[in-house]
Amino acid sequence: MHYTIRDIARRAGVSKSTVSRYIRGERDKISPSTQQIVSKVIQELDYRPNQVAVGLARGQMPTVGVVVSDISNPFSSVFMKGIFDACAERGQSTAFAISDGSIKRERDIIKNFRSSSVDRLIIQTCGDNEKFLSNLDPQKTVIIDRPLKKDLFSTVTSDNYDSTLNAIRYLQHQQCTPIAFVTLDLKSVTTRSIRCDAYLDAVKDQQEPLVVSFDTADEADGKLLSLFVSSKRPKGVFTSNGEALKIFLKFARKHHIAIGRDVGVISFEDWDWMEFLNPAITAVRQDSYKMGYVSAKTLLEGATQAGQKPETQIIQSKLVIRDSTALR
Repeated sequence: MHYTIRDIARRAGVSKSTVSRYIRGERDKISPSTQQIVSKVIQELDYRPNQVAVGLARGQMPTVGVVVSDISNPFSSVFMKGIFDACAERGQSTAFAISDGSIKRERDIIKNFRSSSVDRLIIQTCGDNEKFLSNLDPQKTVIIDRPLKKDLFSTVTSDNYDSTLNAIRYLQHQQCTPIAFVTLDLKSVTTRSIRCDAYLDAVKDQQEPLVVSFDTADEADGKLLSLFVSSKRPKGVFTSNGEALKIFLKFARKHHIAIGRDVGVISFEDWDWMEFLNPAITAVRQDSYKMGYVSAKTLLEGATQAGQKPETQIIQSKLVIRDSTALR
């Protein structure tokens, strides 16, 4: 249940203004006994104050709200730094919120921002939320990383299609064929679907497509094992992101499949630890800092103007070649 300051005041037997002052940290005019009562009620109700609203009350209002789907991915923390730097250079403050891949949480965060007068937004959407997002103002909204299925807003993203096509062709050049495309759920995250489309185009007329899509590591292990013991066993694997690579590496280790010898591997996303593996992993390195910086710059300079078609800005990636694709 969602409790309000009014609920806390009613249960504690004090005024709303007393509760508000307590939450804001302005407690010099509140007696110690009253502070104890309010604190106890807040703990009993497990109340979590709206930090954006608290900032507004303190005169510390952020001017740009950023919704991040997956903070566990190093890619996200780097683009967040780009957003922060671009905003700071222009004297603008930021508020970051994590949806953790939840459509409901994404909607709640955006409603929360807008109700607190933070109406300029940068959104890394979790997917399947376009109907709700379509109500936002295109002049005050930028989509980062994961394009929507419709061109509703200015968007800043990687060259997902071209860089994947280039990576698959490199595997083919290295004679790491046939090639499998290994990915987490394809249904909601548009970048994964775009990368899969590039893979399908690259292998067309050369091999049967081998797409392994899964929701959990256990499901991945079963599907990958079925593929690797079949006559279609791949000699090349392209993983759609760093998380899919981790799952594939765990599978390969469990089943004694040697990376760089039995199978060539490329990952989309170049996480720091990939270059320290043996063999080091060939990867598509996105410029996530630039993606964040350009997103904030675009937002603060006006995003999509009235009557204009939303623009998509493509940030170039780089194929970093390492030993995982040098079959021995």
